[in-house]
Amino acid sequence: MDASNDVILRVDHLSAFYGGIRAVDDISFYVKRGEIVAMLGANGAGKSTLLKCLSGEHKPSAGEIIFDGQPLPAHCHQIVERGISIVPEGRQIFYKLTVLENLKIGCCQRKDKAGIRKDLEMVFDLFPRLEERKNQLGALLSGGEQQMLAVARGLMARPKMLMLDEPSLGLAPIIVNQIMENLKSIAEGGTTILLVEQNAIKALDLCDRAYILNVGRIVMDDIGKKLLANEKLLHAYLG
Repeated sequence: MDASNDVILRVDHLSAFYGGIRAVDDISFYVKRGEIVAMLGANGAGKSTLLKCLSGEHKPSAGEIIFDGQPLPAHCHQIVERGISIVPEGRQIFYKLTVLENLKIGCCQRKDKAGIRKDLEMVFDLFPRLEERKNQLGALLSGGEQQMLAVARGLMARPKMLMLDEPSLGLAPIIVNQIMENLKSIAEGGTTILLVEQNAIKALDLCDRAYILNVGRIVMDDIGKKLLANEKLLHAYLG
């Protein structure tokens, strides 16, 4: 475990049950400030349960989570206030609200009006398509546009760390490439990213480091590019 001062997230010996099954089994890892870290593994590896524990949606059975030097709060809204935002699997945008209304929900806990205006400009620069459709209902967006909106909504909380659960799921390859480029730009802007992703090739090409989960346990971790070059590992754990 890295004990340096630039670690923003440290997870020690975390375990969690989901549906009576130990979905996360005594895992420890860290994320440094400004990094893109990927959590990879096949279906059922425990990736989504891990994110649910980090976002306050699911209570771990054991272990410790330290974020930005302090224990993680118990409740979801407190976790958002502390600086963690999640882009959930399946986007989960509000289909009957406009793009702009969805974005405003993302910053509903903030009071800094000038900062909110600045961040709206930032997400529209990052996703120009959203600005073009800002008055359109979420239900009328394409799948790729909905995913962009989900990411942009997460950014409107101005998080220190943005977590994403399967952002490429169900999207065309050209849109996946665009989303990955967007995530790279977000990290370059100073936001730490924890990425759960089944598209291992894209994730390993993007991330700084990655952890491989198998049946709830971390079986390997390394620099993304090194793992990408390990064909036997990719076949054994990621299919």
